[in-house]
Formats: sequence, C-alpha cells, structure tokens
Amino acid sequence: MEVNSEPEEIITDVIEAISDKQIMIIGEMGTGKSTLAQYLAYTLGGQIKVVECEGTPDDWQGLEVVGKGENWTAIEAFLQSGLKDLSNQMKLREQHGDKYLDGTEVTTIVEEFPELVSKCDSTDEWLDRHARRGRKARRPTILLSQYDRVAAWGMEGKSDLLDAFYRIRLGKKALSHAKSMKNDELINWLKQDRSHALLDDNPCKLPPYREMKAVISRPLLEKGTQPEKIPEKPLKPRSEADFEEKVSESDEFLWRLILKYGEGKTDSAIVKDVLSMTGNRYSEGKDLLERLRRQFG
Repeated sequence: MEVNSEPEEIITDVIEAISDKQIMIIGEMGTGKSTLAQYLAYTLGGQIKVVECEGTPDDWQGLEVVGKGENWTAIEAFLQSGLKDLSNQMKLREQHGDKYLDGTEVTTIVEEFPELVSKCDSTDEWLDRHARRGRKARRPTILLSQYDRVAAWGMEGKSDLLDAFYRIRLGKKALSHAKSMKNDELINWLKQDRSHALLDDNPCKLPPYREMKAVISRPLLEKGTQPEKIPEKPLKPRSEADFEEKVSESDEFLWRLILKYGEGKTDSAIVKDVLSMTGNRYSEGKDLLERLRRQFG
C-alpha cells in the first residue's frame, strides 16, 4: 500500500547540514550531480577547483579544471600538490589558530572519484588526509560518482574514513538506499519531486534547480563573462498582459547564459550544454527554454 504521509523531519538547509564534514554526491547520469556540487561549492565560498578527466570545453565554465582528456599525469601532480598545501594549512593553523585561515578556503570537486582510485598513486593518501583534516584546513572536498559501493570508492574496511563524509544520494540511488532501509514512507516521498534526496539516511529537500543554477551563474556574470552588449538579441521587457509568469533574477541569469553560450546551437544543445538538463530532466529543460523565450525573446 502506498504511503502518502511525509517524513517528520526533512532537511531543508543542505548547506547548514553539511557544515562539519566532507561530501559525496552519488547519482546516475542526468540527476544533477555537477550542478549540486557547484551550488554547494559556490555557497561555501572561496576558490573552486575541479578534477575532471572527461570534460569538454563547455563543462565547468569559469572554474579551474585539471585532467581533461584523461590527463592522469596532471591529476597525479594536482593530488601531490594538494597534500603539500594541506600540510601548510595545518601548520598555519597550529601556529596562528583557526581565524588565520579565514578567507583561504579552496573547495575541490572531483568528478567520478572512483576512477582516480585505480589510476593515480596518490589518491589513497589524498583522500585519507582530506577526509580527516580537510575541513579544519579550509579544504572542503566534494566527490562525485555514479557508484554507491564502498569498494569502488577505495574505502572498503575504512569505516572511520566513511564517517568523515556525508553522502548525498540522488535519483535512483536515493530510492535504492531507501528500499534497503525498508522505509515505504521515505520511498514514496522521494518519488514525489526531483528535488527530494537523501543526506545519509535522512530526507533532504534540495533547492530548486533554477535557484542552484542562478547561484552558479552569478560569479560568471560578475566576472564580466557575459556580453557587454547584445544588440541582436536584447533582453525585452515583459508585458503583464501577455505573460503570467513572474520574471525572477534567476530567470534573467539563465537567459543571459543562453544568449552568451547558446548562439548557433540547436534547442537540444542549449538544453543539454547550457542548461545542463539531460536524461530525465531533458523535457523539463525544453519547457524551461520555451518559457524563457516567451519572457525575454
């Protein structure tokens, strides 16, 4: 029998909830792992670095990316440099205290982390030290993967290391975990909305996709990556008589991104490459693109 009630305690402030540990994001393709990772990283503040062996020029726009084209040598060098940096941060903390590290934050996002386990010699040490001391050293990490097996992460038999991470499960991975808990109420809740996820064993409602995308887009616009003048496709004022939708700041950010990076692209490419809405979210992306065109086009 289907359960219609909601869980009693739902986490609605994911940033506050993850403040004391490192992060794993687990979900199949198209569930928004990279969007969530960037949202968390930008909200945490500081610099952001990305390790990505399969990235394209359009991925992770505005961020420093290491390892494109399966450059494992560059990734190994990055991991070794990160170990030295972590040691320096801990020395500064010991000598001057926590406040001395304020403003030095660097968040590292690692796409498909399990692949590094078998390809880079420094992965185990990097993971161990960042898991245990990364937060204290102002070096938060966000590890992404499609796999939810401990062995794939190189953490088999390392329960203490796992305890240093919160695991955010999305999509089918969240459902599978809820089923393993035999929690029908949680299973039904997860099916209700794509923003419903699990933070470890707890229900967590993530911010709406457009809100996360606006947070990600804002630094790009502030750095001047948006076109200064767009004479061919200017933003047009909305007519209240014609449209019922309310123009939001996040919609304007998204439309500027479309104008900047969507020129010459098909609608399908805009949805997938600019709005990053693929897989199960593709239809939603098509609807969003059409609505933005009605508002601004």
